[in-house]
Amino acid sequence: MSEGFKYQLVSALLDKYERSSFFYTDTRPTRRIMLKLYDGGQTEFPQYDIEQYEKRSVINFAVQALYETQLLSYRWMKGEENHIIAEVWLNFENISFAYSLIGRQPKGDVVDEVCLELLNSIDKVRSGWAKQFLSDTYDFISRKRSVGNRLPVDRSERSDLLRAICFIDHMGDLEMLERVFSLQCFGDSKRFEKAIRARLLGILSKYLDYEDDNTDEELLRQVGITKYPEQLEFCGQVTMSFDSGTIDFSHLIFGGVVNSKDFQRGQLGISPTIERVISIENRANYIDYIYNQKNDHELVVFHGGQFSPAKRKFLLAIVASMSSNSQWYHWGDIDYGGFSMLARLRREIKEDVKPYRMNETELIRYSSLTASAQSKYIEKLHGLKRHSELDDCLSCIDYMIENSVKLEQEAMITDLL
Repeated sequence: MSEGFKYQLVSALLDKYERSSFFYTDTRPTRRIMLKLYDGGQTEFPQYDIEQYEKRSVINFAVQALYETQLLSYRWMKGEENHIIAEVWLNFENISFAYSLIGRQPKGDVVDEVCLELLNSIDKVRSGWAKQFLSDTYDFISRKRSVGNRLPVDRSERSDLLRAICFIDHMGDLEMLERVFSLQCFGDSKRFEKAIRARLLGILSKYLDYEDDNTDEELLRQVGITKYPEQLEFCGQVTMSFDSGTIDFSHLIFGGVVNSKDFQRGQLGISPTIERVISIENRANYIDYIYNQKNDHELVVFHGGQFSPAKRKFLLAIVASMSSNSQWYHWGDIDYGGFSMLARLRREIKEDVKPYRMNETELIRYSSLTASAQSKYIEKLHGLKRHSELDDCLSCIDYMIENSVKLEQEAMITDLL
């Protein structure tokens, strides 16, 4: 029984050392790393119950045995010599022996090991969100000398999380079903869902542009992990050429759909008569625009939320097929998500995409249908002003901030009522 108490005593002392400023500053302690066993009715080691003679005696024996190995020192309670121990403290010069005795890896070694893993991962990734997360995590852990809750404590889970991030980064424009991704990355079709998915979603929600009402599936789709192949929706004079023939979507006056897998094996073509492309964030507005506003010289694209790698490839194919005098417009919510999508379109797809009905005039016109923006949301709106791609939208962003409002584009469909 005393062996178990030896382990617990040494473990408690090492815990105290690793929480001390001496550990974080990597300096030799100038005062004792001490554990109080009994101090006027209080204890830092609950197992030491002075009312239970047998248990107290076993722990006393364990302390004396550790003292004989020079691992710790102790002091009897005044007047209770050989009966009640007041405190024990670690002999720091033998701290390596303390770790090896209980088979515990020194926390400093763990921190150094994790920092090296992070540096290796940073060198492997290119995408902004992955590099920023890994860099932020490295800075935190190296500064605090603690893994904290930034990464899994379990070594295998930590390794798998970093492997998943690097694997996603190297997928590029590829799209993978969730189970296929898990199998390709870990050799286990369920490993991602069981151990990595929740942690990765927490990272993506912090480092990707997203709205609070985005689903987990929408977040994962942004990095190419899907539950099912994406459907690409559009309406206009478009053709898709395959080895077996060409499909003309211009006959579908209310829009067509192409599975992303089919799109990847075909060739997109756009009629030279197309003068304007308009991408629309919300489905209701996409459908309403096709039914009531679209003309023969427009290509209307359902944008949805933040685009995935597969949709990014589709949008770039549209740009490559557009005539030089065609213009691209984007119609989104007048809120953080809508403008962050516009910024991303300009940054990754076409730098001169124009906003459509995304201005303070529309906010004033539909003022009775705006939603209130809370202080935390206002902070996100301020963040939009740091995007140079949105310099021409600052007056609208400032209006939202000053009046604490935002507007979903579905409100504009009320024109028909």
